[in-house]
Amino acid sequence: MRRFSPGDTALEEAANWLARLCADDRTRDDESAFRAWLIADPRNATAFDAVNTAWETIGALPRDLRGGNVRYEAGVHRRAIVVGSLGFLAALSGSLAFLNRADAEVYQTDVGKQKHVALHDGTNILLDTDTRIRVTFTDQVRAIKLDYGRANFSVAPDAKRAFSVKAADNLVIGDRSVFDVRCDGDGVSVLLLRGQVAVESSDTKTEKVRVLDGGERLTTSGATAKIDRPNLVSLIAWQTGQAVFDNCTLRLAVREMNRYSTTKLEIDDARIANMKLSGVYRVGDNTGFARALSHLLPIEVTIGEDRIGLTADEGRLITG
Repeated sequence: MRRFSPGDTALEEAANWLARLCADDRTRDDESAFRAWLIADPRNATAFDAVNTAWETIGALPRDLRGGNVRYEAGVHRRAIVVGSLGFLAALSGSLAFLNRADAEVYQTDVGKQKHVALHDGTNILLDTDTRIRVTFTDQVRAIKLDYGRANFSVAPDAKRAFSVKAADNLVIGDRSVFDVRCDGDGVSVLLLRGQVAVESSDTKTEKVRVLDGGERLTTSGATAKIDRPNLVSLIAWQTGQAVFDNCTLRLAVREMNRYSTTKLEIDDARIANMKLSGVYRVGDNTGFARALSHLLPIEVTIGEDRIGLTADEGRLITG
């Protein structure tokens, strides 16, 4: 089938039509006029397809979690956004540029940033902070290599090509599935949210292949592996820029919060390392987290240029 390259005029008209069709006061006359516009010129359909695809994937724009500056919120419905044609075209040009970059081989994020990636097969990926993946697509395979960090994969179906994620010595294979993979050195965690995946672990001494069902998690470290069914709330909070701690030790909480900030929390007093805390915190804001700790626990906070020291508050330790 012949494809036409839409010009600027067609793109602007398509943007206007998309805004009109998404309006709450859309009428049947609008729909009829839109269909007439579509068939008037083959380039109009191509333009509308490009505009609609870019709008649907506007979430691919990166978001900076440092200081809570999130440029994209998944829950925003496009009907609630009023866009003028020129303003929308400005956003569109950036989105189309991003879509073109989706053919690149390597995607990565810096500390404190997350990024949505839309692959050309329809698969969507959310990269967590300090993460790098490598993408290889051929006529036979769809292969991802997670070098480090964490990513969420919403895998599009493909009857001819399997989808796999390689992390350390583990290979995750899934189709029509949604799952998280985290890789820290030789430690790997696979959390299945929907569908089914098979995990092949070359280092394990027992089962080489394990099949996960929705809600199950496989964790491996070297030759050991286990499957459990954890509480999902804390494990998927990162996708909304949050950390959820439930009776967690301060040591582990600090380690998780430090993944999102270049200003590191440091425990300068061993007596507080195993204190427990619970709550929901915004990642990327280590200063705010430390101040919250000082109210919740007998902890003193010392804020420096590139570090935040945590020590015991002697007075509250004695009275508490």
